[in-house]
Amino acid sequence: MNTLELRHLLPGLALIGLMFAPFAEARVYCCKDARGQQVCGDVLPESCADRSYRELNKQGATVKQVDAPISAEQRAKRDAAAQRASDEDRARQEQRRRDATLLNTYSSERDIDMARKRRVTDIEELLVQLRDQQQTLRQRHVSLEADAARFAGRPVPPGIKDRLDTNAQDMRLLADNIAAKERDLVETQQRFQEDLARFRQLAGQN
Repeated sequence: MNTLELRHLLPGLALIGLMFAPFAEARVYCCKDARGQQVCGDVLPESCADRSYRELNKQGATVKQVDAPISAEQRAKRDAAAQRASDEDRARQEQRRRDATLLNTYSSERDIDMARKRRVTDIEELLVQLRDQQQTLRQRHVSLEADAARFAGRPVPPGIKDRLDTNAQDMRLLADNIAAKERDLVETQQRFQEDLARFRQLAGQN
């Protein structure tokens, strides 16, 4: 065969190659159906749609394994497990951060106890001031109520009524503030106790 003849044959050979290319890449899809029977097809069988399946080449070798799609319940369990793992990792990181802060802030148990006493003293002194203010407001309220009582059977002057309302509101706000500081005192005591216990643990590990 001369060069001229070969040149004319090449396009035809290329076309034949393109025609048979899909067959060279043919795949077979197999899975086990609901009865456990092997089901295969050159397109994915309908019974394999919700199951794991294998993709085989023309030699019968598995070239791809596809897992079954997960159900909504399985997806929810997977997401919940991932969220738990994320929360636990975040908690570990936060604990490491708090441990580092604790060791960088205090060099001994005595330092922690002194800091606790300072903080507790500050809160207790503030509570004394707030309770003094509360007593003053209560006394003022008694006086304003006595003023209002003098107008029994008659309209209470707007000035007295306004002062009564304002004083009552101040008493409510102050009571809320005192309650918040009392909670702060308890939480501060508890926090320092936890810091002290953790400091002892960390010191024992070193």
